[in-house]
Amino acid sequence: MQVIFIVAFLFLMFSLILFLCEKYKEKVRRYFFDYFIILIVVLLVICIMIFPNQSVKAAYDGLKIWFTVVLPALLPFFIGSELLVGLGVVKFIGTLLEPVMRPLFNVPGEGSFAFAMSITSGYPVGVKITTRLRKDNFISKAEAQRLVSFCSTSGPLFLIGAVSIGMFQSSEIGILLTICHYSAAIVVGFLFRFYKRSTSNNLTTFSTTKHNSLFRKAFYQLNSSRRKNPPFGILLGNAVKESINTMLMVGGFIVLFAVIINILNIIGFVELLSSSLYFILKPFHVDFAIIEALITGFLEITMGCKLAAETFSASLVNRIAAAGFIIGWSGFSIHAQSISIISTTDINSYLYIFAKLLHGIFSYILVYLLYPIFTTFFTITIPATSSHEALSLSKTIMDNLKISVEIFIVILVGLLFISVLVGIVLYIISLFKNKEKKLFF
Repeated sequence: MQVIFIVAFLFLMFSLILFLCEKYKEKVRRYFFDYFIILIVVLLVICIMIFPNQSVKAAYDGLKIWFTVVLPALLPFFIGSELLVGLGVVKFIGTLLEPVMRPLFNVPGEGSFAFAMSITSGYPVGVKITTRLRKDNFISKAEAQRLVSFCSTSGPLFLIGAVSIGMFQSSEIGILLTICHYSAAIVVGFLFRFYKRSTSNNLTTFSTTKHNSLFRKAFYQLNSSRRKNPPFGILLGNAVKESINTMLMVGGFIVLFAVIINILNIIGFVELLSSSLYFILKPFHVDFAIIEALITGFLEITMGCKLAAETFSASLVNRIAAAGFIIGWSGFSIHAQSISIISTTDINSYLYIFAKLLHGIFSYILVYLLYPIFTTFFTITIPATSSHEALSLSKTIMDNLKISVEIFIVILVGLLFISVLVGIVLYIISLFKNKEKKLFF
């Protein structure tokens, strides 16, 4: 349980920072952005000038990851989701799944689409879809805040392919991390359902609606959304343009943080911060390598998970829990991408970061709780030394693109099937209720 002291310490410190930022928002914005950010940018440029070769190599590595893995994996989801929102399919699915999403997370049924796309494609697709729903006024500000709290997750390709198989070299660990990661997201979403809970009758919206008209209402929403939007040709062009712009933004952040993290490692900042934290937590006999992994993971998810997997001096459950926390937290590299997207709306970025911190903590706790149960059913075998082979399930751009398109089609068909099934079940229930009322009277 050594890592819990690190997580608790980081949680308290980061929560204090977020509280101060929210309380003194204007002063923080004025002094932080006017002076501190300028200083950081100047220092970054100076470091790039001092270490040009290392910076160029780091930028090349980041660009290579974006072009070969991220671009083909996320582009179909971005284009497809833009088209589905414009065509009214998301509104159709949301109308049918409203009776499920509203009681659980206090969000409209359209949230099911954002959550499904998030857990199948990974960062930052869920945030992008939530932002689009907010821009189109499908959801309110409070509902968008609730939705974005649990619709920002890692994808199974990264969880199982990169972390489990590529880093830990154990497919069983991938199953445990996947269960803990998505369960933690659901827990965060359930907690955020109480955020600015309205006293209006939102939760009983569908109880006052005749269930036998649910399909009629869904098709009405589908047709209404379609009529409000431009022709399909213009819609397709806008979807491609918007998706490409988002992908370029994501690529820019990947390259930027690859350079920043490389420079921080060169100048010894990460080691200095890890040593300071190690000195504070030394009475608790915390492993230094785990601290270094968590500090690195606070900045960048992939490198943090890699260090956690290679910390052979720590116990396996500590290494998995550290990786679970890092994936749930996702790192400032992912936060920068997400915040740049949600900043175009009125969604609170501080609350989003706090939700991600909770996601990481719940993932960490679930790993510890489920690990003893998991090991009774699965035998986890990992090599004694690390291997730096394959950080993804697929090796080529076309393979990544093919897998991404297949997953998108499967999840869309699955969502349509579930939404129609829910509508049928509610219709049957309404028939029985009407029959009982006739017999009673």
